[in-house]
Amino acid sequence: MMSTHAADPVFPIPPAAALGDDTVPGERQTWWFWVAFVLTWLATGIAQGVAGVAVPQLLKEWDPDQATGNLSIVLTAGGAAILVTTPVFGRLSDRSLSRLGIRRPWIAAGVLIAAIGYLLQAFATSLLVLGAGAVLVLVGWGAVSMTIHTLFADQIRRRIRAIMSAVTGAATTVGIFGGVALAGAVAGTGQIGMFLIPGGIAVVLAITLFFALRDLHRTVPAAPLDGRGVIETFWLSPRRHPDFAWAWICRFFMTASIVSVTSYLYLTISSRFGIDDPARIAAVQTQATAAFTIMNLVLAFVFGVVSDRTGRRKPTVVIGALTSAVGLVVAVAVGDVTFFLIGIGIVGAGQGAYIAADVALMTECLPSTEDAGKDLGIVALAYLLPGILVPVFAFFVTRIGSPTGENFVALYAGAVVMALFAAFAVTRVKAVR
Repeated sequence: MMSTHAADPVFPIPPAAALGDDTVPGERQTWWFWVAFVLTWLATGIAQGVAGVAVPQLLKEWDPDQATGNLSIVLTAGGAAILVTTPVFGRLSDRSLSRLGIRRPWIAAGVLIAAIGYLLQAFATSLLVLGAGAVLVLVGWGAVSMTIHTLFADQIRRRIRAIMSAVTGAATTVGIFGGVALAGAVAGTGQIGMFLIPGGIAVVLAITLFFALRDLHRTVPAAPLDGRGVIETFWLSPRRHPDFAWAWICRFFMTASIVSVTSYLYLTISSRFGIDDPARIAAVQTQATAAFTIMNLVLAFVFGVVSDRTGRRKPTVVIGALTSAVGLVVAVAVGDVTFFLIGIGIVGAGQGAYIAADVALMTECLPSTEDAGKDLGIVALAYLLPGILVPVFAFFVTRIGSPTGENFVALYAGAVVMALFAAFAVTRVKAVR
């Protein structure tokens, strides 16, 4: 029977108890849902890959000397927008009375907003228009990201959350590789093709979930929000929910670490190895992404199975964070392309181990399942907030001894510290093994 998602029929027992068993409020899904679910994670990866190539390449063509600073401006503006909108989307999703369900409208809205953003970027002739397009793209994918994270609480049973986390994380990684390779392959078609071809593919893949999902439906209006409810859209008390807070901190620093690498990978390769030809930069970036992807896939599935069978999430996260830190050191220890690729491959292995338990860990630290959309909107901030703070951090740290912002060794050193702090933070979680 279709769940109403009203408080009484869906949550007849205290939310905390519900989180400890293997039940979900969603109804049984068809095989098409599982395919579409993975395809949507793949689409988010493609979107990241496109952003990692197309935007910096265009900025480098416009003004090589200011490319790093302009990229930081674009990423910061987009990050600020999703910082505000994503938790709001999650809160509204939980309270939705739409006939389409509580999650499906946000899939549709997200892909539509992203599509408009790609159109703006494709025809942009100034930093302002390109930045506006980037904001819309990030906001759109923020809505989609909120939705697919929430489905882990709505539809994915606890006993398979780690392996599904591995599968979806692997799909994202493959998507990033595909986005990077595709954006590089179509670069010769010009600015329009570089954004619209891979961006259009991502949008089409993501919309499949709108049609495949048997969504939850709320039939009873939610209680009006008071001042505290509005604040809690963006905030959960660390004192009342310490496990959630430490898990959030772990995800934030782990995400910030990898964003420091991926967002500036194109410019890092160009500067560190003295390559100016866009085709050669794209080739090295594709090789690096391939090394990352292969190692990521292998370790994600291995640790996903181990995590689900043992029920232990924290050791997997610690191993992933420490391995990622080692890879970052190797990547910048020697100014050689081969060592750089090896280091990025090790980073991929660490990220694979990490993603195998990441979503499962966060879901099992949720205060309740009834507010899963709102709470996972806050979780998404740990994934999205680095998009604001890392560019600001990178803007200053890459200028240490380099007026044009090309000290990427300092940026990677900062990423190592972030990964180490992520490993420490997860050890503070008590309720999850």
